[in-house]
Amino acid sequence: MTHTAATPFASLTVASFWIEYLLDAALRAGVDLSDALVRLGVSEHDLEAPGARIPLRIEDRLLQLALEGSDDPLFGLHMGECIRPRFMGELGYASMSSATLRDAIELMIPFARVTSEFAELRFEWQGHDLWLIWETPFHDRVTSRHRLEAFFAGAVVFGRWILGADKDPLAVHLRHPPPGGEQEYQRLFRCPVRFNQPDNALVIDEALLDLPLRDADPEVNRLSRSRMQRALTQYLARDNLLEQVRLEIQRRLVDGVPQLERIAERLGVKPWTLRRRLRAEQADFSTLLEEERQRLACDWLLHSDRSVNQIALDLGYSEQSAFNRAFKRWFAVTPLAYRDQGREKGRHQGL
Repeated sequence: MTHTAATPFASLTVASFWIEYLLDAALRAGVDLSDALVRLGVSEHDLEAPGARIPLRIEDRLLQLALEGSDDPLFGLHMGECIRPRFMGELGYASMSSATLRDAIELMIPFARVTSEFAELRFEWQGHDLWLIWETPFHDRVTSRHRLEAFFAGAVVFGRWILGADKDPLAVHLRHPPPGGEQEYQRLFRCPVRFNQPDNALVIDEALLDLPLRDADPEVNRLSRSRMQRALTQYLARDNLLEQVRLEIQRRLVDGVPQLERIAERLGVKPWTLRRRLRAEQADFSTLLEEERQRLACDWLLHSDRSVNQIALDLGYSEQSAFNRAFKRWFAVTPLAYRDQGREKGRHQGL
């Protein structure tokens, strides 16, 4: 979802785990928002349902109440300091089990849109420095600064935790003027913090990106990445037939080759209706299945140590040779060559 200045604030949403993060931070600051949550029409079921989305206007009101009740001008900064994996949804465990900080950041960038539609995260290289840039059309809202500082502080604190080392960013750039209490920014970020800047950005030394993570676990990461990808696809699939079919393909690949008939049943339509609707989207089921196999094959080859044979079996191929032929047809190289080339690519091609 790409936001512009014309994007209606009232139409945006946040993930339920972000609300739980906010509620926890408020409680730590001495503000119990439980009654306010009920008054705003949010139930425990709304927060706990898989993939639940909460209107941003409700999150905004809760954040305002937290600011008023805590009387903490740096509430967002202190909220970020208390980050935990459970407040990050599927991203939390996928990132902490990754091999390197680079892998964790690669996951974080697309998943930011799932966490909150208030802002988007992108990256750019400036020399050997990676800039993570936080963009929103709603800079002038009172609550905007606190969301930004919660995100930046949380990213730095969580990064140190998963590295198992006290590593610091090179700089923090903030668009807003200094609110006071600059010593708190220095205490937390331990780097130059520059206000009134053109962009909101965390600047990271490239040398940090390939440091190994403390809890790296290839098998846990494979499962966590799959859950995270399904969560991202589910978010994109809300009003998108192709993404809904992709999501169902992802769910069923672990049990064998997905069948259109089963997916049509899951979506509540007849098989011929699903075929017709896919044609209207200039797509077909076999192409979507092959695209999903391609995506998973590339992901597993580059981000896991699983054998090519295991990847072939998990993608529903009866034997490795069939997978090898398909992969060479897709990319004109063997899976092993793709793995070797991918790991040797220049570090500035993507992250």
